[in-house]
Amino acid sequence: MTNSSISSVVSMTKNTVGKIGTAGLVTAIAMMSHTANAASNNASTTIPLDMSGMNITKHEIAVMQVLSEICPSMLSGNQRQRFYKSYNTQLHDLMPTLEDPKAAIQYLSTQQDYRQILQSIRSWTMSFSKQDNKALCVDLANAEV
Repeated sequence: MTNSSISSVVSMTKNTVGKIGTAGLVTAIAMMSHTANAASNNASTTIPLDMSGMNITKHEIAVMQVLSEICPSMLSGNQRQRFYKSYNTQLHDLMPTLEDPKAAIQYLSTQQDYRQILQSIRSWTMSFSKQDNKALCVDLANAEV
């Protein structure tokens, strides 16, 4: 995935969030980054979350973690509050069977395979302009939860 193609994605983010919601957007971003890094990652990227067999990819979790790292400093006070609300809602939507999804992320951060995915997502995200990343953060902060 090139920077120009992600710029197109970021420019359409506002419409996309309205149509598919934040969960769909995070999944789309994770899929794009996973596709871009598929050749270098042979590890399984799915972790089971509950007894019913619901799964979420580690790439989706890593996208959320990276957004939580980069977005707050790019947003104003009110935007930051809305971002955290959207972020927390999204975590619970992605991991509905867990009481504390943030604890799951902390645990995953101790796992070598997840750390590799996380580093890949960080590098991929930082390859885009600060303007593009900020636009994504603002759109997520403004997403309806």
